[in-house]
Amino acid sequence: MASHRYREIDPSLPDVGKSSGGPKEMSLDDARVIMAATDLLALGLMHGYLRSYAATAGAIMFAPAIAAIALILGWTGVAIVFFALFGMAAWVVMEARRRARKWESVVFTRIAQLTTAQS
Repeated sequence: MASHRYREIDPSLPDVGKSSGGPKEMSLDDARVIMAATDLLALGLMHGYLRSYAATAGAIMFAPAIAAIALILGWTGVAIVFFALFGMAAWVVMEARRRARKWESVVFTRIAQLTTAQS
């Protein structure tokens, strides 16, 4: 995953974590800090970073494709392994997106508040 560039601009923003398994669980204190932030650039970069977790969904497309090819070639053992990997990948993707969406919703709400106030 990309580095946390938003913290270079506003170090007071919480660190969401950096993992292919998704961001850390958001605490109420994390949400309060985000809702107090005023730097739109930092919040925009944070939002973009959190949206990057949507890309992990690509992982769930590779395993079933390889499993299907293995079945066609008669490699049943390989197919079973990749179908099992598909299940694990799907779980990781769902968990990563679940955590990221929590963060995204708070960041998006704060961005909306700040841009509405400027209008």
